[in-house]
Amino acid sequence: MELHNLTGPEKAAILILSLPTEAASAFLSQLEDDEVERIMTAVSHMGEVSAGLQRRVVADFQKTLAEQSGSVVGGRERAVELAHRTLGDERGDRIIANLGRDGSGIEWTLQAFEPDFIAETLANEHAQTIALILSQLPAERGAEVIAALPEARRPEVVLRIADLDEVESKVIDALEESVAEMFGDRFGAAARVGGANVAALMLKRVSSAESDRILALLESESAEIAKSIRGQMLTFNDLVDIPDRGFQILLREVASEDLVVALKTASDEMTRKVFANVSSRAGKQLREELELLGPMKLSEVEAVQERVIATVRSLADEGVIELNLGDSDDVLV
Repeated sequence: MELHNLTGPEKAAILILSLPTEAASAFLSQLEDDEVERIMTAVSHMGEVSAGLQRRVVADFQKTLAEQSGSVVGGRERAVELAHRTLGDERGDRIIANLGRDGSGIEWTLQAFEPDFIAETLANEHAQTIALILSQLPAERGAEVIAALPEARRPEVVLRIADLDEVESKVIDALEESVAEMFGDRFGAAARVGGANVAALMLKRVSSAESDRILALLESESAEIAKSIRGQMLTFNDLVDIPDRGFQILLREVASEDLVVALKTASDEMTRKVFANVSSRAGKQLREELELLGPMKLSEVEAVQERVIATVRSLADEGVIELNLGDSDDVLV
């Protein structure tokens, strides 16, 4: 991606992605809705932008950007987040609603239909076709459609979603045309599909009992994929939902050096949770070790976090702690 090839909205999108939320809000609030829509459309189409290109596009912010060693990442989810956080729910919803024609054609086509109707319409389609269609929807919406499918079809569809990698754009184009015919609408360009992470996001939004049942059936067909989905259904930051009593038990089981590393990329909420459940002396030592901890590869930090998650699952399996999964009120004990 070269500077001279960028459109005005694309340059504005890179600027927005490079600014703190407050600054982005001040910028967008001065624009008309149609201008914001064009910028958010560009954000939703944008992948990774190099730091060098950032500095060229936002020369006025060069000093700030020069201090950043990484890059910025766009995508539809980022566009939705920015629109809501900077414009408010009502105006943000209006802008995002108009992004559909420039985003996933399938999502745009299906946005007006209830999950039950979508599931009923797709119920007799091949599982691979259903998986491709659902991979184009937001995870929560896809989960609702999965829950509305006949029970016997759910595991196979989830398996197919988890097994998806990249699909040629012409395949998605053809699928969009088929969905348009099925649901009687017209739409725009192609989008990319997910994999085990998409399946995990969907299963996190159904009840624990339902997700456990689907995963149990998946294990009989592909233990590897089922394991991959389970692993992505729980992150280190998700552990913040463990009740304090169980969280304190967990902290006693985790080596202090592992806890320090795991906190390196933890959310503010998770960090506060840890310090609220250790003694003042331990908290002081933990802060000192965090300050002394040098740069680490993200993969190294994630490996340590996975060890903590493995400890959590072991304690949950033994019935020592309760573990909340996703948005469900059910718990795994």
